[in-house]
Amino acid sequence: MADLEGRTLDRYKLEELMGRGGMADVYLAYDPHFERQVAVKVFKREDEDLLRRFVREAQMMASLSNPHLMPVYDSGSSKLDGVNIYYIVMPFMDGGTLRSRIRKQPLTLKQCCTYTREIASALDYVHSQGIIHRDIKASNVLLDADGRCYLADFGIARTATESTQLTSTGNVLGTVDYIAPELFESDHRADEKSDLYSFGVLLYEMVTGHLPFTAENMIAVVTMHINNPPPSPRKYVPELSPLVERVLLRALEKRPEMRYENASDLAEAFCRATSTRLTRKITAVEPPTEITPRSNTTLPTVFPPVPVVSSVPKAAKAPSYPPQITRSTGYQEALPGRQNLSTQVPLQNSEYGPAPIQVAPYPSNPRKNTHGPTGFVAALVIIALLAVIGATVFVVVGTGSGFIGKVTPTPTATPDLAATSSAASATALQQSQNSTSTAQAKAVNATATAQAKATATAIAHIQATATAQAKATAVVIAHATATAAVIVTATSGTPAYSDPLTDATSQNVIAAQWDNGSGCAFHSDGYYVSTNFVSSLKGCHEAGKQFQNFAAQVDMVIQKGHSGGLFFRMSTDPLGGFSGYLFELDNQGNYKISASNDFSLNTATVLRDWTASSAIKTGTVKNRLQVIAKGGALSFYVNGTFLAGPSITDSTYSSGDIGFLATANKGNDANVIYSNLSIYPQ
Repeated sequence: MADLEGRTLDRYKLEELMGRGGMADVYLAYDPHFERQVAVKVFKREDEDLLRRFVREAQMMASLSNPHLMPVYDSGSSKLDGVNIYYIVMPFMDGGTLRSRIRKQPLTLKQCCTYTREIASALDYVHSQGIIHRDIKASNVLLDADGRCYLADFGIARTATESTQLTSTGNVLGTVDYIAPELFESDHRADEKSDLYSFGVLLYEMVTGHLPFTAENMIAVVTMHINNPPPSPRKYVPELSPLVERVLLRALEKRPEMRYENASDLAEAFCRATSTRLTRKITAVEPPTEITPRSNTTLPTVFPPVPVVSSVPKAAKAPSYPPQITRSTGYQEALPGRQNLSTQVPLQNSEYGPAPIQVAPYPSNPRKNTHGPTGFVAALVIIALLAVIGATVFVVVGTGSGFIGKVTPTPTATPDLAATSSAASATALQQSQNSTSTAQAKAVNATATAQAKATATAIAHIQATATAQAKATAVVIAHATATAAVIVTATSGTPAYSDPLTDATSQNVIAAQWDNGSGCAFHSDGYYVSTNFVSSLKGCHEAGKQFQNFAAQVDMVIQKGHSGGLFFRMSTDPLGGFSGYLFELDNQGNYKISASNDFSLNTATVLRDWTASSAIKTGTVKNRLQVIAKGGALSFYVNGTFLAGPSITDSTYSSGDIGFLATANKGNDANVIYSNLSIYPQ
């Protein structure tokens, strides 16, 4: 849809295009009925599902009422040039977006506190109405002239009880920089906790001026949300207090149950942390007294000498101790009145070093001396038994049921001693049997222990494998599902360059220095790139703008011929050669990605050879080509769908022009039509 500046929708006069999004454009407009400026959000896509979502957004926003939610003045549709144009009318916020405010200059902690409370008020109200926003981010918070915050853009919001999704991408909708990690798990729906994670990312961004996770490739950002701990906020703001840091890190917990219960709890914890000075009250610790052993005892020499502390070293300072943190329920803020600052310090943790070891005097034997006649007789009996046992020969044969033995008494044994020997033999036999039972028990225990260890090892292996598979699955799901949100995010906001490519006399076309003539021509339905079967390949480009890191999209129709495509980071030479990257589609549903120092010589390096994709429409129909180029990371989409496979990394060409391609089949001419070009800075 062409820009509508200067046109009128019902009574609203559209004055200036203020921003572009994936689904709608926003215009500054004038309402003559109330004599005021308003913002008019105009739906721009040819998609019935998205139109239903747009209408639903208007109804949802009109049904809500909160001082910090963007109100809706009006909505409806109006015919322009025979086409129904749908729109939503809202207040004009001349303070811009919170995103632009953050980028303009750092926010103070006091400002962050104010903004956080206002956004939390709106978010908790929305949740109380059973609505999940799903797209909390800095560009969806608007500021009025007095700096008050308003939460806006309910385009992908849903009710908590909604049973169907409004998109084929399932739950993974929103902006990748802010999406909660659990949403990349199978069958996990967006809920209040996932909104709170996004709110935590926004708060982190307000405080530090940075997003917690950034990478050249948006898929890498998703993986970081799933697996990586957020960097310490003090990396960006070294003077930030530990209390504030704990609040931010708890808000970004991977596990939803570890986060705050609601947005207001998060806001209040943050505001308290910003206004609380960390004070430490340490109870004085008395130095240990010198240890004096009892006068009538002596320490055994096998013990090492016991250190004796007579006094505290003069240079030692009173130790300071960090707040105690309870990890079982996430980070707990150290707040006035809460018992989480240590007041009793264990001596072994002090700066005095290890505590002296308290050693009791070596004890004297408490038993009485039992030497006497009874003890003497007992001693003689034991000696006699040992003599008999020593002279006895045991023949022991091990069986499954015990031992079989033969005892031969000495010839000189008296009847009494024989009885004693017999008793001793019985005792020895019992001891042997006991030893055998003990050995068998130990063997059984050892076997059981080994089996238990083996089982535990197997279970651990299974669990580790399952964990690895779960992580791999999560990454795969992230790769497969996050990409729709990636391209919508990349192509939102205000484009660096935009043109419908339908008017050779427009200022945009003239300023961009588009080729015009010799197979490059502007018509009312787009920019035609044409060639014949003799020259086979034709490229047309603009020479007035250079692009380095960007997201680009353009609509293309192969009217006839073999293929068309998008050149980017393109350069030309005086002899007509052109270099750079080419994203090419044919009329059979295939795509190809290549790079070349001179495409006119057919000497391209193939980065990805012809590959079929169900996302590509075949025949004489419109396909939308989309590219994200950020550094050496190149990602490719057709009609909002990521083309499967890893993103290409290639740093051969860093910047250049935008151009279009047409190639002919053997014996036939080619004509490819391009329209609605938009390029967004990244």
